[in-house]
Amino acid sequence: MRLLQNGRRRALLAGAAVLALVILAVVLPTAFRGMAPAQEPAANAPAAPPADQAPVGTPATGAPAGISKIKHVVIITQENRSFDSYFGTYPGADGIPMKDGKPTVCVPDPADGSCARPFYNSADSNAGGPHSHADATADINGGAMDGFVAQAEKGLSGCGATSTKCQYSNTMPTDVMGYHDGRDLPNYWAYAQNFTLQDHLFASAASWSLPAHLYLVSEWSAKCSKAGDPSSCVDALQDPDPEPEPQIIKDTLIGKCQAGMDLDPCREALEAAGIDPGLAAQIDQIIGTSCKPTDSYAVCQAAVDAAPVSDGLKKKLTEAAKKLELPDYAWTDLTFLLHKHQVPWAYYVFNGTEPDCRNDAATCDPVKQDAKTPGLWNPLLYFDTVKEDGEQGNIKPLSGFYDAARNGTLPAVTWVAPTDKVSEHAPAKISTGQAYVAGLINAVMSGPDWDSTAIFLSWDDWGGFYDHETPPVVDNNGYGLRVPGLVISPYAKKGFIDHQVLSHDAYFKFIEDDFLGGERIDPATDGRPDARPDVRENNPQLGDLAKAFDFNQAPLPPLILPNATTY
Repeated sequence: MRLLQNGRRRALLAGAAVLALVILAVVLPTAFRGMAPAQEPAANAPAAPPADQAPVGTPATGAPAGISKIKHVVIITQENRSFDSYFGTYPGADGIPMKDGKPTVCVPDPADGSCARPFYNSADSNAGGPHSHADATADINGGAMDGFVAQAEKGLSGCGATSTKCQYSNTMPTDVMGYHDGRDLPNYWAYAQNFTLQDHLFASAASWSLPAHLYLVSEWSAKCSKAGDPSSCVDALQDPDPEPEPQIIKDTLIGKCQAGMDLDPCREALEAAGIDPGLAAQIDQIIGTSCKPTDSYAVCQAAVDAAPVSDGLKKKLTEAAKKLELPDYAWTDLTFLLHKHQVPWAYYVFNGTEPDCRNDAATCDPVKQDAKTPGLWNPLLYFDTVKEDGEQGNIKPLSGFYDAARNGTLPAVTWVAPTDKVSEHAPAKISTGQAYVAGLINAVMSGPDWDSTAIFLSWDDWGGFYDHETPPVVDNNGYGLRVPGLVISPYAKKGFIDHQVLSHDAYFKFIEDDFLGGERIDPATDGRPDARPDVRENNPQLGDLAKAFDFNQAPLPPLILPNATTY
């Protein structure tokens, strides 16, 4: 009986198993056929945001979305032009106030007691005007925007920017009220027509070129009293520590005694100082070893202290050695955050001469510029963060930019600094500058990185040229006067004029949102507390540069311009 029952159980179990297999054979294929793809959310899951609303700074998964489509930012900076001087008559832009095609503004001209209106100027080489912080204040004149001619005439008459008793000379007319248009600027106007023009982009600093370029890498212009200590840095809008002035060094005892095989200048300098000229060879040896212009004050001073010479001679050499003291930029720059997030960057320098005079002088002898020599347009070599991070090698000759563009190896963030002849800094030719810039942009557009690149083209300051728009006041340092700005990218809105209030700080905000997860240069959070007046990227008056892009549009094709020069 037990065997019979066991047999029946086995038969029932076998039947159940067969029935289960039949059910599985019927149901499972149907279930698999109806199953949604793995990447598709359930019906009740929240919908993903559109591509151009992807979370800012969030790494892309799969195809990049929104701002993450931009993998390379290239900042090209030219010199000393106001917005009205280049785009004051561009259709649809906030340009020179006109009625019936004629300017309605007239700026006082103290040299002859009249006023000067904006005028079309076809000249390829311009003079411009002085552009110190005092000149910016006078040009703006509390919002009247009418000091341009007076400041230019002060400069031509040898008067200081704040002089109230200047004897104006009218023998040399100024051109600061002159403007150019598409006839003179075919490349720049073509970029505006095919990409995005910014007509409310202001220089970050209301001052001259050195502060402007410091703001372009760090959003501050400062002076530090203690090397390596960011908390010792204070505002210095007009006179941040400059690099040693070659002409000043040349005129010192150190300069006279580094003439190579010719010891006569050294003997004459020693004799003039009441020191035995027979020491010339010994002094030449000390200077040639430790007190060259490329040596630091500390190295030179140590050699002077150790030299077996009289105290009187040591004193003279010490006075000269102080001229070699190098700036120490201890505050935080953008490369600090880029390094922290392992974001590659490069700063390309055109070998040649500096476009502007040091200390904002009107005229000066040419000053050498290259990737290994710190300068007004190559300030990152003086920043502690660059030295501490061992990234001095990221500052490179311009030739490397063309190679990187051609090979598709552009870093995430690139700055490009000009040399004098291509800078458009008056009196450099506009045509030469345009061809140089087009060569840079052609190189990017012709390379494999174009589809993921945003080029920000702008000018460092206004150069004394007229502009009618009053700059917003965000802190004691700026904004400065309005400058031209162009966004050139496959995702830039074509033919769009961006009317947002922007400054060069917007470049930082875009880079930080794209590559750094939105982290800012903020003394309260970045671990390097300095005394900068504010976090510029967070200022409520600053617009959002990302609004110049349409990340859903079909990528714009390259615009290869024929009037271009590659160096």
